[in-house]
Amino acid sequence: MIIHASVGTLYKLGIRKGNVPAGLKTAYLLLDGRCQYNCLYCTHSFESSSRREFLSRVLWLEISLDDLVKSLKKDVFSRICLQVVSYKNYKQDLLNLLKALKSLEIPISISVRVCDIEEVKQYFEAGAERIGIAIDVANEDLYRKIRGGNLKKTLNLIEEAAQLYPGKISTHLIVGLGETDREIVQIIERMSKINVAVALFAFTPVKGSKLENHTPPSLERYRKIQLARWLIFEGKSDSIIFENDAIVGFKDLPEDYQKAFLTSGCPDCTRPYYNEKPGKYLYNIHAEELLNGERFIEEART
Repeated sequence: MIIHASVGTLYKLGIRKGNVPAGLKTAYLLLDGRCQYNCLYCTHSFESSSRREFLSRVLWLEISLDDLVKSLKKDVFSRICLQVVSYKNYKQDLLNLLKALKSLEIPISISVRVCDIEEVKQYFEAGAERIGIAIDVANEDLYRKIRGGNLKKTLNLIEEAAQLYPGKISTHLIVGLGETDREIVQIIERMSKINVAVALFAFTPVKGSKLENHTPPSLERYRKIQLARWLIFEGKSDSIIFENDAIVGFKDLPEDYQKAFLTSGCPDCTRPYYNEKPGKYLYNIHAEELLNGERFIEEART
């Protein structure tokens, strides 16, 4: 079993020296190995030549299970986020890791490419508090080409899991893989109706992946998708203005609409610098204090 932790997590645990990102409430862990899938955007796909200590832009360093269990405390982190690479025998490693972390009494979210509903049940029984089943690609044809598999099957599995475990299922969507605004909004609306949390990511080209030369989405487009997601979950989807398949503006925005630009996902998720470099503009803003006075907030209003 190979366990990695993000460098920000290790900073907060005091295992390595460095500046802890603002608002870091969740410990980010990675159960690592050689993935059996070939998602074209991923540093861990079996054909990728990327440096494997990275996932997206985040640097992950190995930590032993003993050191991890000794270091993690409820008064340091309010949640554990465990991302799982789909390597051979990952299921048994994940079950063993969940059982080891369960004793910490910290809520555990896992993000894993489950095969069926029985696998979902196993992880909840082993101690998971939430399970993320990623969609990533919002267009059916692009899903097959970029991620591999069947989008309809994934959506049906998410709906089945959400029915069995209401309020305990999450999903991920990546903006900028060739989908239209309407396609991604339609999936967000579908997830909202069944109480599935939606975490948004901006596509990030990473060296060594098949899509390393693909252009990331503009900040303006990403802000519009963030606003649309937030409005949908606030019950205000009528505020989204479309022209053909593109979002062109919004009406009747609440005063606190800037909250839409915060990192989305499970409770207490901040996930700092996953899509961007420190010092540049942030696609996902990881702390509320960073919202105030930022020059790009108004860019989303049309």
